[in-house]
Amino acid sequence: FALKQFPRSLYCYRTIRLQYYPFKNYLKELLLVNDRMMIEPLHMIWETLLAAKLEISVFLLAAGLHLLLFSNRAPAPKAKSKLGDEDRSDVVSQAVAIARGLKPLRTGAAKDTIRRELRSLLRQQQVASSELQPTLANVLENMNRGDSQLLGAVRDAAGSTVTDLKFAQQLLRGYLNNKDRREFEQLFHEVESQYRGKKLPHGIGALAIQFALAGDNLEAAVARLRLDGPGWNNGHPGSNWKLLEHLMTDFIPLIDDHSVQVCFHRILDSVVKNDPDRCWDVLKHMEKRAVQPNNVTCSILLKGVQKDMKDDYLKQVMNVIDSRANKEMDEVLLGSLYEACIRCGQVKELLAYVQKLREETGMVSVKSAHTVGSIIRAYGHDQDLEGVWATWNDMKAKNVIPSRITLGCMVEALASNNDPEGAYDVIQQALAEPQTKGLVNAVTYSSVLKSFNHLKSFHRVWDVYDEMIREKVEFSVTTYNALLDVCARSGEISRAEPLLKEMAAQGIQPNIITYGTVIKAYCSANRLDQAFAVFSDMQANSDLHPDEVTYNTLLDGCARYGSFDRGVEVLADMKKAKVAPSNYTLSVIAKLANRSKKPKLAFQMVEELRQEFKIKLNMHVYNNLIQAATCDNDIMKAQETFAKMLSFRVRPDGRTYTLLLRFCVPRRAHALAVVVLRTALGLKQDELMSSKGQDLHPALVKVLLPPMQWAMAPLRGNNALQEEVIVDMLDFLSRQTPPGDFCIPRLTQEIQKVLPNLKLPKSILSRIF
Repeated sequence: FALKQFPRSLYCYRTIRLQYYPFKNYLKELLLVNDRMMIEPLHMIWETLLAAKLEISVFLLAAGLHLLLFSNRAPAPKAKSKLGDEDRSDVVSQAVAIARGLKPLRTGAAKDTIRRELRSLLRQQQVASSELQPTLANVLENMNRGDSQLLGAVRDAAGSTVTDLKFAQQLLRGYLNNKDRREFEQLFHEVESQYRGKKLPHGIGALAIQFALAGDNLEAAVARLRLDGPGWNNGHPGSNWKLLEHLMTDFIPLIDDHSVQVCFHRILDSVVKNDPDRCWDVLKHMEKRAVQPNNVTCSILLKGVQKDMKDDYLKQVMNVIDSRANKEMDEVLLGSLYEACIRCGQVKELLAYVQKLREETGMVSVKSAHTVGSIIRAYGHDQDLEGVWATWNDMKAKNVIPSRITLGCMVEALASNNDPEGAYDVIQQALAEPQTKGLVNAVTYSSVLKSFNHLKSFHRVWDVYDEMIREKVEFSVTTYNALLDVCARSGEISRAEPLLKEMAAQGIQPNIITYGTVIKAYCSANRLDQAFAVFSDMQANSDLHPDEVTYNTLLDGCARYGSFDRGVEVLADMKKAKVAPSNYTLSVIAKLANRSKKPKLAFQMVEELRQEFKIKLNMHVYNNLIQAATCDNDIMKAQETFAKMLSFRVRPDGRTYTLLLRFCVPRRAHALAVVVLRTALGLKQDELMSSKGQDLHPALVKVLLPPMQWAMAPLRGNNALQEEVIVDMLDFLSRQTPPGDFCIPRLTQEIQKVLPNLKLPKSILSRIF
């Protein structure tokens, strides 16, 4: 370095002779030779240090931190696995080696083969007899597999009596999963005898209760396990609830305190599934034992939240959630709440409660892809796309990798809410990332295909189809059924045949939905003969039997073209095949009679089917019957049908009111128009119904006397009553009657309060006011 940097100084110095002397003296003489000569190199060194000051500072800081954190720090001792009170680290390592040796043996291997291999591995690992059962317990834990052959081989290798608690738990859990009743009972009695006079240890009692509840005959299981005790009379069978009450009163006190809450949860889960009304009795027993409800308790109770639950069940569950001692909410309870939102049908109300609960107890950090999927599904059911996107973006911000189910929930939530382009973008983002590319499959694409089909964006369907082929997506029968349905809706029957050939080439067998969709496609294309040919081919050349949907599709095809006789034959064939009709069948039958210009037969055929199959008519059947009455020009029959609809509390939709109101115009039924319009908008009926309602049916007058707010027509959505119909009715009433009759001015004012944005032409307003 000196020769390169300072050659002049060294070569110019001639007074120093080349002889040996200490380097210190040499440096001293060198620096004192010429002060001015050394200023330049020292200046260069200073500038170099200044330029590198950042790097030097970082280096010194890192070195200081290293010394501060890691000096005098001894290496952490290895974690030791304890079983009982002794050091078991060698037990765990031996068990891992034995489990690794057994894993190549497939599930279902012969018991003797597993036994020989297990004994060989035990000898290789030199497992002491005192450590045999603890080692085998860890083997079962590491295998994560409990088929009967493996459990039998391990049990034989353990010796005659099971003394290790963990080993007993692993065996009992395996017998429970395999539903091996005899082995479970035998081992349980063996373990229970060792603890006679003491409380059953942690886990054993809970497994016994779980095994008893899992069987078909609770009483027999309780007796065999001898959970009934000496005071229980086995000679007099009791109800399941009596047995459960006995377990909670007499058996649970014999269980170790650590397992009491688990046992109560097992019982509560069984009660929720079979007799939800008894849930609150279980909670009372828990209270007697000083067991407080926790998040798991609430999650189990939420399983009982269904559409057919009692009115106060959900309210009682909410009270239990609010009364928890520990108000913190975990991810399991949060996911259960959102799943309950989907099941009960009260999505909006329950979502508001969940949001309030999350704000009060602290927003739970959702890190499970499964929980994210539940939240997205709930927001999707509520048609809250903002909530769907917020949940999805929050998941991505937390770097939670979605599962295939989560991705499917997101795509379905968007697609089912008429946003197929958004769903398609989510698929594209998933394909662009290596971690999520493998999650996209034909089912994911099918949601997008169905949504585009529903919106009649048929060209986008075929764009996505072409992309699926480019991406080499493996098609399923569901995918082809979705594509065939596009052919049916769009009328592009020519595309159906190539799709069917593709199915055959890939070895995909058509199912009943495939045949039904092809029949629908031919019916839509006015090729009824070919639809019946496909129907006959299905009956003759496959093991499939026509279901209700297939018959309904054929009936609808006959109704579409007024082929009454063929439709009656299909209905007869349906009865012969013992396929029960539904409300959809009845609505199609009414449509068939009406389109065939036989409206009176619509009422007769529907009534016969209703009585024969005990069907409660829905809105669509009543609508088609009202249409049949209007086609038959029978205003009294139309009113009678509408009155029946209301008397059975079937809510009308926009089509119901449109059919009735439009029918009033040619019949000049002013009173009926006013009454129907008031009912549709939720307005109170006035005295005009009785004073000037000579053209009203008595049944309709009777049913409309009480308040009918629930029968109000929807004012938004696909089934809404259109404002155009309301304007036309006011125009009709203002032209045909003096304004004072039927209180048209007051009616108009009330309508404007309900629909403040309704725009009425000045010509109508001038006639009314």
